[in-house]
Amino acid sequence: MTLRMVFDRDDLHRIRLADGPDPLWELVLSLHAAREPLVPAHLARWREQATIRVTAHDHARKWLGILFTLVPLEGNFPDFLTPAYSGDSIDAGCEIVARTQRTLLRPDLEAVFDGRTPPQWVRELAAGDHRRLTDVAGAMHSGYDVLLEPVWHELTGTVGADRRTRADALARGGVDALLRSIPGVIGWDGQVLEIGYGLRHHTVHLRGRGLTILPSYFCTERPITLIDPELPPVLVYPAAAGSPSGPRTASAQLVALLGKTRAECLAALATTLTTSGLAAQVGTSVGSASKHATVLREAGLITTVRHGGAVRHHVTELGAALLDER
Repeated sequence: MTLRMVFDRDDLHRIRLADGPDPLWELVLSLHAAREPLVPAHLARWREQATIRVTAHDHARKWLGILFTLVPLEGNFPDFLTPAYSGDSIDAGCEIVARTQRTLLRPDLEAVFDGRTPPQWVRELAAGDHRRLTDVAGAMHSGYDVLLEPVWHELTGTVGADRRTRADALARGGVDALLRSIPGVIGWDGQVLEIGYGLRHHTVHLRGRGLTILPSYFCTERPITLIDPELPPVLVYPAAAGSPSGPRTASAQLVALLGKTRAECLAALATTLTTSGLAAQVGTSVGSASKHATVLREAGLITTVRHGGAVRHHVTELGAALLDER
């Protein structure tokens, strides 16, 4: 099956490569990755850790029930869960979801539940019940906190690397090269972009509205777009995997600069780790790992984010640049 995106002349001047990952698209697609029988290796590792976090979360059953109902393993999910211009903030995105207009909810949900009976709370949501809409926005925020926030650094790095690949294609060969470089594209004749697409044919006429191109960490197999062709056009596609995730090796130059253990800590934090995880990775005590992390953070080489009762560390761009020096 094929997705066809039909361009007018003005659309070629209004192609936008998203600045970074969209937290709402990533959340919705992660709900598929959580249940699909086969996923890429990096998502299999994510799912294993996410399962542990979900099990430890007191209210996981409630918010997962809401999200899994709206986002089935197969078939469509509501467009209002991934609004245009949600920005790079989960807070801003959930606020937009909570303000979804009543006139949009019913047709959106009817398209998703076509052929299956929705539960009572979904019918109330389709009728514009603000309380139900607030519940959905809250469930999305909880889902982000548990499923995405712990891997957001890695996710952002993968999406950023893919974005640089597309920007390079645009710089070398213009819009033609950019569009042809997108994974899943099977044809481009200067007017119609053809993409391998799920279980049905779908055509979107851009009509001068342009197109937002969005690489995604959790998108797998093939690109996707919104159900409603009248919404601002977007093409979400699988971000090309970068270098294999996991601890890096500290170079002799980095060891000479930082010392052996601190250099090994920086290399290990190419993957997000808690303080105890860092200690286990480099074979030192938790107290020592905490001290090394503090020094690296104060030098601008790593960032530290608190999540629940734990803190998670990850290299910054400056830290990654040091690791890349040989």
